[in-house]
Amino acid sequence: MSRAQTYADILLNLPVDDTLKTFMERHALPLPEGWSWNDSVQTSKGLIGLIQSHPVAAMRDRIVAGLHASTLLAHPLGKQAMFQAAHDRPSELMGLIGCKSDLQRAFWLYVHHPALFEAAAEIEYLDHHGQQAQQHDLGIKRAIQRDEASIAAFSDAIKGFYQRELGCGEVCVVNVLERARGTQLISIHAKDLATAKLEFEGSQLQRRVGSPNIHMVLEYAQATGVARTIIRGGAKYHAMLCEAFARHLLGVDADAQRIQTPRLNLTSLRLGMNIPEAIEDGFVGLQVKSVTVVSGCGRLKLECTASASSDQRCVTDLLASYFNSENPLTRGWMIQAAVLNFYLAPMQGKSRCPVVSVEVTSKGRLNLHKFDEKLRTQLEGYLVQLGILQGQQVLLPDPESAGQGVLAGGLFE
Repeated sequence: MSRAQTYADILLNLPVDDTLKTFMERHALPLPEGWSWNDSVQTSKGLIGLIQSHPVAAMRDRIVAGLHASTLLAHPLGKQAMFQAAHDRPSELMGLIGCKSDLQRAFWLYVHHPALFEAAAEIEYLDHHGQQAQQHDLGIKRAIQRDEASIAAFSDAIKGFYQRELGCGEVCVVNVLERARGTQLISIHAKDLATAKLEFEGSQLQRRVGSPNIHMVLEYAQATGVARTIIRGGAKYHAMLCEAFARHLLGVDADAQRIQTPRLNLTSLRLGMNIPEAIEDGFVGLQVKSVTVVSGCGRLKLECTASASSDQRCVTDLLASYFNSENPLTRGWMIQAAVLNFYLAPMQGKSRCPVVSVEVTSKGRLNLHKFDEKLRTQLEGYLVQLGILQGQQVLLPDPESAGQGVLAGGLFE
């Protein structure tokens, strides 16, 4: 919805069923004598009126807060997260399938299976912030140690880092979750510095002292030894999280030098791009849009870009056509960086082809984090086919496990 949902909106869009009845009974909402739980708009409006006239402000606030909490997952990405969280729970899966909307599904899980709801919320957080994630090749393929001592040591390492850096983090909560696609998700919540916010508690206005939550997540694929991290604070913080994870949950010391993304070989781009699978997936054109080349002695660098009038020809082809024997790509110059364009057919009524641009450097920098999970996995697969990435450098060893086809995967969703 374009505006924020009120609790009245939520109630009008939820069915009046056993789940709603359980929720209201759990919060001890006073009901008039002879109240009937009929699934009708009139019943929903009646509940709205009863909440508005609740004699105890604190209890009314808890009901409203609970209704709003369920909306955290009431959207398509939240739906995916809920099904992932319940992927190995047949009865819960059937319950989710039986719901008729994302809102009903989220509310049902919130009321009946709060632990699964929280697990789904962690998955949704990672997927929602996926464009901010950094990917790391840990070079370690081990099962995660889930014993209390390992979890405690991991937590202590994070607490110690935040206490040294920011003077906070004396409390840290760690959870390890299984994702349906074969990766593990480690969610961490650390205690930030205390704040005093002016808030209402019931009918009293007062400054409440509390500590915000520092939320960080790490997703790990044992099959490839690759991890993704989301954490505020820059490269130093990402490195800390990876090092603590490797040392305490994988049992291997891995310093920052070890977990740096390895150099990538862009040599194959000298011949342009030939990826039949990309055409099968729905792309209508592939182009090496630009390359940055460096002379063998390292003293000269050229940046070459195909112009819009090149009709999607690869810049590597243009270099061969215009420079012949003087082509730097055939004279030992190395490709240091490149932009690869993947073109889709124009949308109905449009003439311009939508384009997905992948930026890659020989130092291992990629912009794949900007794309959603399905598209990112596809693009990783194409880079593996080109020989730029190795199979062990991607998060998922089998790109098909995250869904196929750009058009089906929802580039424009």
